[in-house]
Amino acid sequence: MKVKYWMTKNPVTVSPDETLPTASRLMKEHKIRRLPVVEGGRLVGLVTYRNLQEARPSTATTLSVHEALYLISQLKVRDVMRKNPDTVGPDDDVLAALVAGHQKGIGSYPVLDQGRVVGIVTATDLFNLMVSLLGVRDRHDYVFLTEDSARLQDPDYLPSLMAALSRQGIALTSFFSIPWRDSAGTSVVLAKISQGPGHQDKAIEALASAGFKILDRDS
Repeated sequence: MKVKYWMTKNPVTVSPDETLPTASRLMKEHKIRRLPVVEGGRLVGLVTYRNLQEARPSTATTLSVHEALYLISQLKVRDVMRKNPDTVGPDDDVLAALVAGHQKGIGSYPVLDQGRVVGIVTATDLFNLMVSLLGVRDRHDYVFLTEDSARLQDPDYLPSLMAALSRQGIALTSFFSIPWRDSAGTSVVLAKISQGPGHQDKAIEALASAGFKILDRDS
């Protein structure tokens, strides 16, 4: 899964010498929250909507409205941008970027190809990737289970789950497990099933009868 298949190509950019109102206007016009900052064809920073908000005078300021607006108008993008931001290449692994971004608290990466900005990939893009990978479109396409994490390593676990569904004429179309943050040693299992009238109810009944632990639908 390469970054180039999920990034926004040819993103809107801004010069470091543009004013903050100009950067704000660009974000509003294009409905975006981040702008790669480019000077002489090279990436020099990244400015975000949050950067712009943090640059606004505090509501506790003694400045008048006109004075505050004047102050903001004099600030340049270079004054508030994040310099030397983390970047990725178009052929980098997008899942690796997802993990690294989560660990570092990074919400977006400018995408560089031979030093030139060719795209930007954001947390929203990566979220859309995960939705696509999971095939999540309707909660009723899924059965949610809880399972001892060690049991998931049993080679018979998945075949037995598929067999229980198959007896009801239901196919398992994807399978995904994640550690349950609030319960050590336990995982949440998302079993995506084939669509059909009453398939979710039938699947829940079949799996519960086979000894699988169903996660409450309201959890």
